[in-house]
Amino acid sequence: MVGSFINLAADRVPRRESVISPPSHCRSCGRHLNAIDLIPVAGYLLRRGRCAGCGVPIGVSSPAVEAVSGALMAVALIWLGPWPGAAAGLGLIALWGLAVTGIAVRRNQAT
Repeated sequence: MVGSFINLAADRVPRRESVISPPSHCRSCGRHLNAIDLIPVAGYLLRRGRCAGCGVPIGVSSPAVEAVSGALMAVALIWLGPWPGAAAGLGLIALWGLAVTGIAVRRNQAT
């Protein structure tokens, strides 16, 4: 779920939009995402990588960011156990999110 938020921040922060409002939506048709669309990685697979409203491709970076976020948390939990692993996992994911969002900001400034 944190990976989904990283994707949202990487999309909106470079365009100086709020990460809180409006709710997640397709940038092409404006359709608000529902619960199925918001399931990390699985939502992408269920929708075959396309918007359910207009059919525009979503891109593989979205599920990739979500998968890496989940993998970082899983590794930390397995290696360190529940409480220290959760804290370390959240720290790693926070750094990952900053990196992804920073890359998106730089790309936006270059265009």
